[in-house]
Parts: sequence; structure tokens; C-alpha cells
Amino acid sequence: MTGVADLWFGQNSILCGYRRRGKGLIVKGTTKASRTQHRILEAAIDLVQAQAGGQFSLDAVAKHAGVSKGGLLYNFPSKQALIRAMVQYHVDETRAHIAEEERKLADDPYRHKLMRAFLKGHCKRMQEEGKTGSGMLAAIADDHSLLDPVRAFHKEVYERLQKESEDPELATLVYLAVEGIHCNGIFQVLDEQLLDVDEQLDRMSEILK
Repeated sequence: MTGVADLWFGQNSILCGYRRRGKGLIVKGTTKASRTQHRILEAAIDLVQAQAGGQFSLDAVAKHAGVSKGGLLYNFPSKQALIRAMVQYHVDETRAHIAEEERKLADDPYRHKLMRAFLKGHCKRMQEEGKTGSGMLAAIADDHSLLDPVRAFHKEVYERLQKESEDPELATLVYLAVEGIHCNGIFQVLDEQLLDVDEQLDRMSEILK
């Protein structure tokens, strides 16, 4: 029988071999090189979140991560390689949140469990993401192919929602609503306090039961 983790994670996932602790990740049976790569990724994400326009230098990332620039380049040979890994990291973190919520709902007696897991998991990731989303968009502006892992992930999620949900049309509405909230968070079209996003998400979750 396929488990939740098998549905969400593959061997290429950057989170393979890791387990969650709070908002971060700790290594479980991985190499020193893997730990260094994760430290570099988290340092780069911190810098993208802190600086406007998604601008960051490899020198700044190396300093923030506590490694030499040579050590950074050993793990990520170019800035593009680092950005690609950051995008994959974002995808894997979102996967982890959705999988975690799906596990929590495994014995839930109410309907639309997959939709609610997607809703809660994706939105928890958005809350963690903060300004990183807009920074990442700026960082990948010159090479849209860097978004390919995000496209593939969303296609996978949407197809699962359509295939496994009790009401595929409702699943489409939930997907579009969540992605609309995500896009608003990135582009800041409307103040999230005015929208009262948390309350609306809670209400949507209750409606789905």
C-alpha cells in the first residue's frame, strides 16, 4: 500500500533523508556535504527574503552560511545552480507541509481530506515564506526554465486533486483560491490584513468538512 510520503516524495527530492523540526530541517543519516548544502540554501533564502529585488551575491551567501566561497562553489558551481536548488527546496518544503497535513487527517471522519490537506499545508508554507516568493521571482526573471520544478509540482498536485477528490470541480475552485491568495502574497496587490486571510482560510476549511 502506498503511503503519504511515497505519494509526495521521490528520490530526487532535496528533503530525502531529512525530518522536520519546527520550521527548519535536521539531518537524519546524511553526509556532511548534505548538511553543508542545506546550510547554504537556507543562507541564500534568508538573503533573498531580506533584500529587495531578489538580489544576492555568492560572496554574501558564503559569508552568511559560514563557508568559504570555494566551499559554496563546490556544492553549487554557479549562481544559477544555487537558484535552481532554492526553487526545488521551496517545492520540497511545500510537499512536506501538504504531506504532514494529509497524515494528520488520515483518521479524520470528515470529507474532502485531500483538499483540506492541500489548503492547510500550502498556506502554512506561504506563512513561512514571507517575502521570499517575490524575491525568488526577481532572481529567476532572466531564466523562466528555473520555474520548471514548480510547474511540475503544481501539475502533480492538481492532477491528484482531480483524480482523488470526491468533487473535482470543487477541488479546482479550492486550488484556484489558494493560488490566488499565494499570488496576492507575492505581489501584494491587496493588504492581507484587509482580506483577513487566516480567517478566510479557516472558514474555507470548515466549509469543506
